[in-house]
Amino acid sequence: MRHDYDLPPEWPSMSEEEKSQWMTQERCRRQALRQHTATARRAAHGIERAQRVLDARHETIEVER
Repeated sequence: MRHDYDLPPEWPSMSEEEKSQWMTQERCRRQALRQHTATARRAAHGIERAQRVLDARHETIEVER
């Protein structure tokens, strides 16, 4: 199956129903991001915040000792 989704790490252990629910939620999230709504702004903010947290983790940056 070809797609551009970033599947969660637990994907292989999910049931077909859980996979279907995840895909539906992901499609809805993507559609909301394409629209200029409050939901899209909140989703974009959440994505940006998650990326900032990942960027700030001590394992992801070099720290001189």
